[in-house]
Amino acid sequence: MTLAAHWEPLDPKRHGALMWRRFTRYHFARHTLMTPLADAELRHAAACFPMAFVNGDEGWQAVALLGLDDTHNLLVDADGRWQAAYVPSALRSHPFGLHPDAPGQLCIDTHSPCVVEALDGEPLFQQQGGLAHFPQQVLRFLTQRAQGCQRVAKALSALDQARLLTPWAPKAYQGSVTLHQVNESAWQSLTDTQLGLFWQLGAVPLVYAQLQSQHQMGRLLAYRQRRTPPAPAASPADTSSTLAQWQEALNDEEQYHWQDPRK
Repeated sequence: MTLAAHWEPLDPKRHGALMWRRFTRYHFARHTLMTPLADAELRHAAACFPMAFVNGDEGWQAVALLGLDDTHNLLVDADGRWQAAYVPSALRSHPFGLHPDAPGQLCIDTHSPCVVEALDGEPLFQQQGGLAHFPQQVLRFLTQRAQGCQRVAKALSALDQARLLTPWAPKAYQGSVTLHQVNESAWQSLTDTQLGLFWQLGAVPLVYAQLQSQHQMGRLLAYRQRRTPPAPAASPADTSSTLAQWQEALNDEEQYHWQDPRK
């Protein structure tokens, strides 16, 4: 569903022989249904993807919906190219990430093809054992991102307590994760004082980003349509079979006695 990774806290003794390569395609995300969003990227995400809210083991999250089922990311084409104008920050930092069990410590996805033992990769560590320059930058970026996700979680928790979130089941969605949306009618019924409190929590931009993003479901459907191969033309045998089914249905219909509407 979300980006599955095998995070290991970077350790020079354990990972000193490894290097990493920058990805050029997004094959690693081809099975990612949704990815969490930080507050700084809500506006950009809402312009490209449907946004939803989910409540899981890590609490409330705002997520970018990237597919309609658990197995296909519709934003990644067959060649691994990204199809939208914006890439969520959780994907841009691959193969690096943070883990809740190791706060403030940079982790790496050891199963990623970007993590290599080849000498033509980029170093993870300095000779003295500390993080190399670019991984240090990634750690700062991910720390800021985690803080943004925490602010989103706090705002969503307040919206949930105020009963302003409701389950959302888009017609084409077949994923196993339950989605939530803003209860728009309840939101519009808030008083100015209540709205002011949600402004202070940073919840108002979150609410409107989610509401405005819902029309992006049409874009996901369009991406899915591009992937669906055209149906093969019916052969004469198929046509005769279809005609036979129609005839059988018509014959069955004769046994019913339809009431005359004029009586």
